[in-house]
Amino acid sequence: MKKQIAVRTREKWVDDVKVIACILVVLGHFFQSMTKANILPENDLYKWFNTTIYYFHVPLFFICSGYLYQKYSRVNSVGSWRRNVAKKILALGVPYVTFSTATWVLKKVFSSSVNDQIGGLRDTLLFHPASPYWYLYALFFIFILTPTFKSVKMAVGGLVVAIAMKTIVLSGGGVRRLRCIDGSLKRNLVCTRYECLCV
Repeated sequence: MKKQIAVRTREKWVDDVKVIACILVVLGHFFQSMTKANILPENDLYKWFNTTIYYFHVPLFFICSGYLYQKYSRVNSVGSWRRNVAKKILALGVPYVTFSTATWVLKKVFSSSVNDQIGGLRDTLLFHPASPYWYLYALFFIFILTPTFKSVKMAVGGLVVAIAMKTIVLSGGGVRRLRCIDGSLKRNLVCTRYECLCV
């Protein structure tokens, strides 16, 4: 009896989209550093290019990651959720902690030569990820909190719930006074529009 082995085929279109998004990330960072160093002028063309690519290159990465997560993961019970957490700690957490720690050490050692100073290691790892690694940080928590759906109908229902929650958060949800969590999470998730209300 021959043993059947399930082989995942690569999704070529996902690879193509990620290559395009990577090129846009590199171009965006290149032009930002060139204008920051006053090598290139910060003119209207630069502003248009920068604004345009930032509207969609990061969402492209999240769309690809979400698509592959929904296609190849099954998180619909507590046991599968635990296995998912362990898998994501290895796949995303270990590289995040390793490279964030290395970046933190280098920024501390060469603090007089860096553009942006860095806080403590605990703060950097848990609350304010070093800028190159924020994507791993965000993706880890998205994968931890997001279930997978068995059918298209359930996925549409999940999308409707997510849009409704986002709308409630962005509109203030009828809350007069927001009690927000620390630092960047407060600024990035909830209180961008309502900072004057945050305590």
